[in-house]
Amino acid sequence: MGEEKVLALITASEATKIELCSQLNMVLDGYMTVKGYATDTGIDGIVEADLIVLSSKFMISEAKNYFDSGRSVIVANRSLNMEHIDKLFHIKKGTEVLVVNDEFENSLEIIMMLQQIGIDYLNYIPYAPGSRIKGNAKIAITPGEVNLVPAHIETIIDIKARVIDITTIIEILSVLGLLDEKSRLISSRYMETIIRLNKQLHDYIEETASMNRYLVKVLNQVNDGIIAYSDTGNVTVFNEKSETIFGVKRMSAIGKNINRVIRDKDICDYLMTADNVSDQLFKIYDSDVIINKFRIEKMESTVCTLKNTRDTIDMEMKLRQSLIKKGYIGKYKFNDIIGSSLLMRNTVETGKKLAGTDLGILISGESGVGKELFASAIHNSSARSSGPFLAVNFSSLSEELVESELFGYEEGSFTGASKGGRIGLFEQANGGTIFLDEIGDISLRLQNRLLRVLQEKEIRRVGGSEIISVNVRIVAATNKNLAELCRNGLFREDLYHRLRKLYLKIPPLRNHIEDMEELIDYFKKVNGMPHLVISEQVMEILRLCQWTGNIRELGNLIEYFIVVAKDGRVEQSDIPPDFFEIRRDAGVIDTYEEVLCKKGDLIEWRSIMRAIQNCMKTGRAASRKTIAGILAEEFPYMTEDKIRRRTDFLQEIGLVGKSQGPGGMHLTTEGYQYLKRLDQ
Repeated sequence: MGEEKVLALITASEATKIELCSQLNMVLDGYMTVKGYATDTGIDGIVEADLIVLSSKFMISEAKNYFDSGRSVIVANRSLNMEHIDKLFHIKKGTEVLVVNDEFENSLEIIMMLQQIGIDYLNYIPYAPGSRIKGNAKIAITPGEVNLVPAHIETIIDIKARVIDITTIIEILSVLGLLDEKSRLISSRYMETIIRLNKQLHDYIEETASMNRYLVKVLNQVNDGIIAYSDTGNVTVFNEKSETIFGVKRMSAIGKNINRVIRDKDICDYLMTADNVSDQLFKIYDSDVIINKFRIEKMESTVCTLKNTRDTIDMEMKLRQSLIKKGYIGKYKFNDIIGSSLLMRNTVETGKKLAGTDLGILISGESGVGKELFASAIHNSSARSSGPFLAVNFSSLSEELVESELFGYEEGSFTGASKGGRIGLFEQANGGTIFLDEIGDISLRLQNRLLRVLQEKEIRRVGGSEIISVNVRIVAATNKNLAELCRNGLFREDLYHRLRKLYLKIPPLRNHIEDMEELIDYFKKVNGMPHLVISEQVMEILRLCQWTGNIRELGNLIEYFIVVAKDGRVEQSDIPPDFFEIRRDAGVIDTYEEVLCKKGDLIEWRSIMRAIQNCMKTGRAASRKTIAGILAEEFPYMTEDKIRRRTDFLQEIGLVGKSQGPGGMHLTTEGYQYLKRLDQ
């Protein structure tokens, strides 16, 4: 090799000189010397170099006195430095922004480039020293010229000096005689630089069309492993993803033969064969990797891309998550669960304990009690909270659709199957939680397949033969008695026990009716009517309802009230006809009467319950002392101790509840219904 060639870069500012010299040194290091000069700091004497590169067309007249007229001169094309562009994404649409550069024309060029890459929603105002400032911009964008920003600007976003684009790099290599086989190593260094900056390439000169196709193809695959090598097997490109896949550092691979870099003989044979065979699957360590290759005839080189199949699945999952709103993230946490009653507090505490394990959970409860809400909260409190949360409801899907949703399918596996097939929810939930709602509605055939997933942690797509490993936590839910279904042969007992490693029962609303007002306040607030007034007469009727639809039914009713209420107040006439039919029959009332008669005077029992009801209507605490005062005239012998014993029994049979603290006693739903039937 002869004397090393010299490239002289002349810029207007010191900041631009530093940025562009750094870029050129990264690309040309080892092949030539790069010297930088900036006119704003002064240039002593005549610049001696094999090639003069000017940072822009505006430097032609400014720098012409610093080099001999016979020198080769290239005027650089520049493109945006994408490394700092993300700072602009936080600026609100339509905001006035001052674009500051050393020349007014340069500011206009920056604006044009920003608009071309899609940041066209800001109100750009060009500015250079000496020009008049228009508008009232408080934010300035500048490519490294921070010192030129006017003093009144509050926020400065420095996107750094524009970089030299690939068009000029290729021209430099051509002029210096470096566009030979060795230039592939140089171009690979430049390629990795622009990959790291995440910017698009411009189309460049026709005589380097093969190089253009080479770099564009590589950059289109930046999420994959990329390897380029000559026909003799000499590696010229080996990106960071390839390092991860093969466990080999880039600098250890560049310049070596492919057989010394990749130890797997089958892979090497595939890469070095002359045939353009695409999409071959190989096992590399613990990963399945698809390798695709294509040859560039004019460069006598081959480029291959390596796709990790798990990465591909994850990318498809992210796309699916963005399209499907329900079930792909855990929307709720335990703090979102409404209810201050002791029963609900205990249920939440149990749920938190179960979340701390990685075992499967079976959640039982009537329709509308919030089983999915608890499942989501458990996921978000678990070690899998950063993973996906997917839900499927067996009662709303046919058996065929459930199977394809859960396990996915291969192309052509059934009529209507999408081209290319589709991965199922189990694969998409990998690393996270899958919520199987209404598990009691699943067919025996699907129970068999689901049992295999639980036992082997493997699935097979519909119409496929490949076994796919999955790592998911299963939270199942049902409103049916699965044990009874097992006894009747409708549900597999081994699956039941697999699902029920941990168990959580969500109580129906009628068992914690004291949470109703808190729930109503919540529904009023989320529906934009926090000041809606519900009369006490209506509230008493609500407390008497069985709420077979539970909290969902209550939420629907509040939405109805918001629509029909007059002047923001709900009266009894606003209740929809037959909505609150009492579902207790006379036989149940007779049962209570029989039990109470055996324990004492029926009139006393009823009087105590009506006294408690009276306290609740008037807002007084139903303490033993208050009840004794109310009954003093009719039952002067009814002491506080006697009231305690009687109310303990009423609590035991479910007609009265006792609250902790000053709230005292209250009627349960059954207690309300018992008195209501007596009045009819």
